[in-house]
Amino acid sequence: MEKIVLLGGGGHAKVLIDLINACGSYEIAGIVDAQLDVGVSVSGVTVLGDDRILSELYEKGLINACIAVGSVGDNSKRKALYEKVKNAGFLVPALIHPSAVISGKSHIREGAQIMAGAIVQTDSIIGENTIVNTGAIVEHDCTVGKHVHICPGAALSGGCLIGEGAFIGAGATVLQGIKIGSNSIVSAGAVVINDVPDNAKVIGVPAK
Repeated sequence: MEKIVLLGGGGHAKVLIDLINACGSYEIAGIVDAQLDVGVSVSGVTVLGDDRILSELYEKGLINACIAVGSVGDNSKRKALYEKVKNAGFLVPALIHPSAVISGKSHIREGAQIMAGAIVQTDSIIGENTIVNTGAIVEHDCTVGKHVHICPGAALSGGCLIGEGAFIGAGATVLQGIKIGSNSIVSAGAVVINDVPDNAKVIGVPAK
């Protein structure tokens, strides 16, 4: 079994540890997190050190990495970590929980994370390093860009276009054919009925 290292040791990492263990495809070698002491255990996985040990791990043959940092409205840290490990030569495999429902005609890009109970329907694209979190729904023909976070219980109706770095809050609904701009935030529980420009934040029902 190949080994994988997690970058980040918070709540999102705990969920990913469960996902990886449920899949059985990788052995978790440890966690890299500058905010935690070396040797601390997170859900049974040991903290190895900070980012400085990544090159040492790679030289020892550990080539798989997982971005285990979550996001609340700002996906820039996840993006920076993803680009850092990619530039260092690591592979960042897509991770899909066994209970997720993924159409065989969808396209899941490198580094995407599809959590328990999520649904991705036919002809949808999930971009690199994007999270489709617990119970979220991505309907048919959606295109979700890189470094996006679709939070628990959110729903994208058919044919939506979600720009790079966007954040779709918990329980939000995006109606069919809507475009959400890059780095925009859809607040929790919002219902989006009109396109959202880049770098905007919308809230409410309907979202404004």
